[in-house]
Amino acid sequence: MEISISSRNQDLSESLQATTRRKISRLGRLNRRMARAEVHFYEERNPRIADREVCEVLMEGDGNHVRCKVAAPDGYAAIDKAIEKLEHQLHKLKTRSGGRIHARV
Repeated sequence: MEISISSRNQDLSESLQATTRRKISRLGRLNRRMARAEVHFYEERNPRIADREVCEVLMEGDGNHVRCKVAAPDGYAAIDKAIEKLEHQLHKLKTRSGGRIHARV
């Protein structure tokens, strides 16, 4: 799986990048058809928002797109929440019925 990590107006630590790559690559086990993942980190500028670190993840592959956006006090908590949401979405995608397969009488 090809993983790209970017940030807006902040520097990402090497440990956060390594943790993000490790956790996103584990999601490849749930759905092998996902070929690409983009992870974007940025910080909310509004001082009244407590959870300022925002993490957006977009996964694409085989015509399917899975996206999530979460906010947390720090980047590590944000990626953990994002992984939890993505696991749920990928499980739904994997177990979704094909539809329109009916026996004709």
